This record gives sequence, structure tokens and C-alpha cells, in this order.
Amino acid sequence: MTVQNTDVDSSYLFSTLEELRAQDARFLTLTALDRGDELDVIYHFERGQDVVNLRLRTRKDQPVESITSVFGAAFLAENEAQDLFNLKVSGLNVDFGGRMLRIESAIETTLLKPAMGERPTTTRFQGRCRDECPGLVNIPLYLQQIAAGDTLGAYETIMERAPLPAILGRVCSALCQIGCRQEKNESHLQIRLLKRYVADSNGNMKRDIERRKSTGKRVAVVGAGPSGITAAYYLGLLGHDVTVYEKGERFGGAMLWGIPKFRLPKGILQEEVSARFGEAQATFVPGVEIDDLDALLREGYDAIYVAIGAMSPNALRIEGEDSPGVIDCMELLTAVNERDETPDVGDSVLIIGGGNAAIDSARVCRRLGAKDITVFYRRTETEMPALLEDIHASMREGVSFDFLSQPLKIIPGERLTVAFQCMIPGEPDDSGRRRPEPMEGRILMKEVNTVVKAIGNTVSVPETFGLETSRRGWIVVDEEYRTSKEGVWAGGDSVFGPRFVIEAIRDGRKAASSIDVYLGGEGLREPIVDLQEFVARPVDLEDRKDQPMVPVRELPVDERVLNFDEVELGFSPEEAFREATRCWRCDWNE
Repeated sequence: MTVQNTDVDSSYLFSTLEELRAQDARFLTLTALDRGDELDVIYHFERGQDVVNLRLRTRKDQPVESITSVFGAAFLAENEAQDLFNLKVSGLNVDFGGRMLRIESAIETTLLKPAMGERPTTTRFQGRCRDECPGLVNIPLYLQQIAAGDTLGAYETIMERAPLPAILGRVCSALCQIGCRQEKNESHLQIRLLKRYVADSNGNMKRDIERRKSTGKRVAVVGAGPSGITAAYYLGLLGHDVTVYEKGERFGGAMLWGIPKFRLPKGILQEEVSARFGEAQATFVPGVEIDDLDALLREGYDAIYVAIGAMSPNALRIEGEDSPGVIDCMELLTAVNERDETPDVGDSVLIIGGGNAAIDSARVCRRLGAKDITVFYRRTETEMPALLEDIHASMREGVSFDFLSQPLKIIPGERLTVAFQCMIPGEPDDSGRRRPEPMEGRILMKEVNTVVKAIGNTVSVPETFGLETSRRGWIVVDEEYRTSKEGVWAGGDSVFGPRFVIEAIRDGRKAASSIDVYLGGEGLREPIVDLQEFVARPVDLEDRKDQPMVPVRELPVDERVLNFDEVELGFSPEEAFREATRCWRCDWNE
């Protein structure tokens, strides 16, 4: 593959475009570079095995003519460029009858004017926030309901696709906020906290909802983490008799043992899941480890959903990692979060890892009395997989970080000594991140009381399940979450590796729908955007553009590090209203 970069003048742009079209080139996207008073507008095309980039320089106050008369697919990219780069585009051809057109400039700059006169109309979209949500929760709708004071309606909107709003309102990775158009100004809607406000406003008790008439079909769910809980909830509401088997004594999976109490109080978790099981009339069987799926099928279960998670800690594979004083984050977090213990970690703690578990472990150790806590990560700060807001929270609580440090060995003694190889970023690996490479002769020694290993967990599927697994040990499923064994489905971490709670919930809902169809049902409804529905813009965007984010109330740092009380304090009704009414309603107009 070759890349051809060509500078074009506006007078020759369209002749060049016609040549590309004659060569069966395909439009890919449009990007722009800000050069002060000018913009470099770059059109990207695919021509056979080659990439062709056309660069057009224009003044910011000078409109460029739309290329949609030659490449209609450029419509969305040009429309997007108007928002992102303030690029002025004239002569946009109307795509799909105008239903995907920005209304601000439609009347004056496009062929739509004769058809619509001065009547501003637009159409519906899902909204970028919803598109980014793995669960496809109807975020624009429930924000509108919050703004209207209808918290019960907002609650039901969330429950349609994500039945654990109180939990998600505290720990969701909030990919929706990354998709928010206001994120480019670092002023995204605080959607996660608004979800928490809705859940807290309605309580987590069992709702009085009608379950469908019993189908007589029996489904076993193996594992009571977020994916198993979600599957059991929807299958129960669809009328199936569901039994959830959990090898532990309590439900919640990694949400129970892995997420600290100051982020997710365990009483809220237990109350919310109990309510969902009650609504679904699901039976919970704790303390039972299933190792034979065929035995369940012989017992009369018509279908099985496997959601056993990823519960086997990864090893450092270095000398001394089994020394006294070296513990795995799963052991530490389980002791504190599930068993309410307060292990002695000493004054100084070293955390090895860069994910959410590493950050949570560091913040837990701070509350256990450690004064000197350092997280060592083998890559750079920007490559840490942990959520940025949690990293910042740990920094405010006194946690230090040391990047580009690879552990070599742990030397036991009265205090542990850890040797680290200093690294530098190398070439990108398969993940797209730069692979760390050692700096010859640069070794760092650190002496501490406790070392916490937090380098992730892996999936361990019992061979007795008889399921096909990948080379990484993950259960292999098709697009409907069906496994290699008839009547058995799987999802969550056991299929995709450790991921976020909302992704596990998505898997549970999709698998439940697939199982319902297998058992003779119609499955669960999926969202459909009505592209024929023309409606007036519901808000004045200009009035909303300068509304600031509502500050988040939290426990003071010097107070929070002394206990495991919840750090975030949530929104008041007035704060929730102000935050919800900041929404630009991108689902109505992109």
C-alpha cells in the first residue's frame, strides 16, 4: 500500500475529484489542521490498495464548496467538520431527503431552501452519547425526563437496557461522556452522576412490575456477576424460571470484591441486585460451584448462561514474587471489600500495575494507614488503562506514580526490596501502544513494607464444561453469544476478558434475548431510530452553549482517607436539573 499526498487549489479541486471517481476511488473521511487564520482541509480517499490525500488550504472566513456532488458519502464528514473545525461549507447536497442535515445553515447554504422555505425542521438521531454507550441506554431521553422532573420515567428508561442504575451511577466507565459533543471543550455532561441521581431518587427496592406469564422453561445462570445478574433479570421478566448459581456466598462478582466501598457501598449493591432478582422471581443459590454443564442440562434446564468472570490473577513471573509481604490485589480487595477486614500493609506500599485495580488498591492502602504509596507502571502515564478521574482522585489522596519501570525481582527481608528496570518507549505493539524497551544499566531499587501485584486477571474455564476456548483461554461464542455446546450461552469477562461493568451488562441482555428466541420467544426489543420523523428543534443551542458543568460535591480529602465512606456525594434535585438542562439534544440535530 502506498500513500499519495497532493496539494490542490480550489480551482482544480473538482477536476481532481472527477479523476478520482473515474478511477473508482472511495471517499474515506475529511480532517483539518488549524493554521491560525487558515485551515488545511484534507480529503482522504481509498483507491485500490492506495490511499490518496488531497490537501486544500483555505481561509477560515472563506467557505469551501461541498464535494458531495461528486462523492455523496462526504456529507457526514463535511457536516462534522463544521462543528469540529468551524469550517464553512457551501452547497451541501441534501442526503436522504435532508434528514441528516445540520439545520443552522441549511436554509441559506443548501438546496433544501426551496423545499422547506423558512420552516426549520430536522430529524432524530440516537445521539453520540448513546452511540458510545455499550448498553445503548437512551441517554438523551432520560436527561430530558430529569429536566422535566420525571425521575420515575428516567428510571424506567434506564432500566429498559441497564437494570443496575445505582451501581452504574457510581462505577460506570461512562464512555457516553467521552462521546458527548461538549467533551471537546472539557465540559461533557456528567451522565454517570445523573444516572446515580435517578437511582437514588427512586430507591433500590423491588418495583411492582408485571412479569410475563410463565413459559415453563428453565434457565440456569452460572455466575452472579453483572453479566449473570442482567441475564437472569431479563430472562425472568420474559417468563422463564431462572436459577442463578454462585460459588461465593454473595452475589456481585468483581463488583463485590473488586470495587472499593468508598466507590460502591456494598449495601447499595446488595439492595439493588436483590430487587432485580425479586422482580424477575429468580432463585439465587450461593456456595455452589458448577463444574458440569451437561449435568445441569440433564436436570431439566432448557438453557444455560455461563458468566464465570475472570478470577485467576496473573503472575509477575519474577524472582521473589511469592515472598511474605507480596500480595495480589484480588486478595487485598476481597479482604477489605467482601470480608470487611483491615489488613496491616505497613507504612510504605508499592503497587505494580496500571489498571483500575491498581488505582483502587492504592486508595485502599491509603485508608489502611499507609503513608508512602507508589504505583509503578511499565508504560507511560498516557497509556495507563485506568480511568483518568480515578487516577486524579488517587493523586489528590497522596498516591505517587513512577512510570516506565519494569519489575525485575523482589528481594525478601524485614522490608521488601524491589528492583525495577528503567524503560523507554519503543515501537508500537499490536495494541497500538509503544512497547517499553529497557535502558541499559538503569536499575531502580525501592524498599517497602508491602508489594501489591495488580496486573490483571485471566479467565479459567473448567475443562469439564466441554466448551471451545480461544488460545487465550476465553470461551468462544458467535454473534448471538452461543457457545460450541447446544443450549449453552456465555458472556462477560469469561468471553472477552476483564472489561467494564456496562459491557458485562450489555452481554447479559443480548444473551438473554438470544436465549428467549431459542426458547420460543421474540427476544428483547432493540432501539430503532425513525428516520422519517421530522420534528422541530426542541432547544436553543446558543442558550445552552455557555452553561458550566455543575461542581461535584465530595468528601474532603483529609476526611475521606480516614475511612471507607463514599467519596462522591451525588447531585441534589436542583443540581441535577441544572446539569441535565445543559444537554444540546444531539439526538434531534447533529
